[in-house]
Amino acid sequence: MTAKILEKRDLNGFVDSLRRDYEVYGPKRKRREYFFGEIESPSELDLTSTVPTILPPKKFLFPPSETILSFKDARPIVNEERSDRKKLIIGIRSCDVNGFLILDNVFMGLFPMPSYAERRENMVLVALTCTEVGETCFCQSMKTGPCPRLGYDLLMTDIGEAYLVEPGSKNGETLMVEVKGREASKDDLEKKKRAIETAEKKFRKKVDTENLSKIFEKNLNHEIWKRLGEIDLACANCINSCPTCFCFDIRDKLGMPMVDVARCREWDACFLLEFSEVALGGNFRKDRSARVRQFMGHNLGWGGASQFEELNGVTKCVGCGRCVRACPVHIDITEVARELRGG
Repeated sequence: MTAKILEKRDLNGFVDSLRRDYEVYGPKRKRREYFFGEIESPSELDLTSTVPTILPPKKFLFPPSETILSFKDARPIVNEERSDRKKLIIGIRSCDVNGFLILDNVFMGLFPMPSYAERRENMVLVALTCTEVGETCFCQSMKTGPCPRLGYDLLMTDIGEAYLVEPGSKNGETLMVEVKGREASKDDLEKKKRAIETAEKKFRKKVDTENLSKIFEKNLNHEIWKRLGEIDLACANCINSCPTCFCFDIRDKLGMPMVDVARCREWDACFLLEFSEVALGGNFRKDRSARVRQFMGHNLGWGGASQFEELNGVTKCVGCGRCVRACPVHIDITEVARELRGG
């Protein structure tokens, strides 16, 4: 289907048309930051941000905490959330679209998670090309941006007074009916190309990914890990803000009376001391230096190695830069990669 032009003055009407059939979520402003929340009025949607949202949109597919099973009066009840209405995310950036593709490999691959698969199948993505670049973004280095190549249903690109809207799936082709503007011209497509080329020149942070997996594996005892371990707070801000971290724990919570039990699935983090604890008090990563190495190695190193079947050989990091922005002691994964390479 041919691309169309959506005038910016018609954006609110487009969003309202989407809200008829979907629960619509998008970036909303929260003081100086942005977060993904439900759009109850088109005026709440803010597509002007140059920085990623505080938390990635993976929370809609893989919630931070959810009850998966409970026992009430000794009777089991399956509690995993179900919704009849489909969700639509508008304004999702290229890094987060690619983050979804990585999570798909993990949770819809060899050992699928049914709740994730159901949510994913009932989600529509209206992506937004990044024409501006945040200070901590490095998606260009990871080949995940500033414009997504696949994984979206519709793609919007700001070309000045309007958005160029292109379909990327059958669902997207259906949604194109809601775009009331004219068909896009060659000049419109050229504007998109120039906008992307301009954005690509604005990246301040870069990562040389050539042989990076081997470089990490050869530097397991590099002095940088000890140095970072001495300043790191093990707060797990980086992991909680990462769009591709997928570790979780299962916890049982007792109620009152004690016959009421809830089994919950919660995000877990390799930065936490108890993550690598085993029986009798053993711990494979007791030192913070080992935990820093694990997180960064998984994201930029061995996480992209071919032996990690759940990632299909793709590097886990999508270059969103959230971990850099979220770190209270200013640890920068791109600088670590540069130092390990010897630069």
